[in-house]
Amino acid sequence: MSTARQSVQATTVDAAADTLFDLIAEVEQAKRVFTTVIHTEYLRREETSDRVERWSWDDKTGVVRNWRASRTLDRGAGRITFRHENPPAGLDSVTGEWTFKPLSADRTTVELRHDFQAADQQAGERLDRGAATQLAQLARFAADLERIREYEVSYEVELLIPASADELYDYFSDAARWPERIPHCLSVRLSEDVAPAQVVEMDVQVPSGAVHTTKQARICFPGEKVVWRQLAGLPPLDDALFGYMSFTPTEGGVLARAGSTELLKPRAVAKRGWEAQEAKDHVAEVRGGRNLDALNSAAEYLARKAAR
Repeated sequence: MSTARQSVQATTVDAAADTLFDLIAEVEQAKRVFTTVIHTEYLRREETSDRVERWSWDDKTGVVRNWRASRTLDRGAGRITFRHENPPAGLDSVTGEWTFKPLSADRTTVELRHDFQAADQQAGERLDRGAATQLAQLARFAADLERIREYEVSYEVELLIPASADELYDYFSDAARWPERIPHCLSVRLSEDVAPAQVVEMDVQVPSGAVHTTKQARICFPGEKVVWRQLAGLPPLDDALFGYMSFTPTEGGVLARAGSTELLKPRAVAKRGWEAQEAKDHVAEVRGGRNLDALNSAAEYLARKAAR
């Protein structure tokens, strides 16, 4: 029988309450704060309420999990309330609340409460563990925010390709055929358990000639975009790596964009003898170039296909 239960987790964070409120309220921040988040979107957005969707990697089950929630945001009270529309397996309903109580200008108590209905005791325990992990990651991220900003780099390349958005989407979403199409991709293992999510493990050859195995989780939006997060095989300089490809119809074809964000490791950067900006410039040039190579490979493949 399903029973009403509650989970309450709290921690103290060395950051201002407004900063912490923004990190949770602005769903675009979730990929930066939480290490398993692949993608987030607003389904509806107003000043004091919204409806959001999130895709996350579940380490325990090895699959991508999706959830949607309606939220109410009250900055003055330091409170964000939410209601899950599609609770995880084992939970019949989930509502909850984030609260941010300032202890000083730069120190805050953060509480995450869940009220839920569940017949399975273990489901409640999983919710407890997940909430504790979220609070711990939020605390680490917020306390180190200035360093993270210093060592974070985002870059984007674009290419106008005379093709349709559907053709470009098919080229990049059909990961099983990447070894035939993308020069540095040697082999691929693909799983698609829950549409529109993919998990792609691949062997890639880096500019030095070495072969690396990487693992990505990807969310595919037909004809529009593919967003991804690297789960394993991160580059030596990186603590985190995620990005996207988007396909915008325009005069003359499709404007294809490929962008990435990387959080660099200060120790790894220092070991190379670089300052933070030198490392960021290097990463943007080298890996931005690889992103452009991928777009060029699509353009060349589709040109050959059109000429047949």
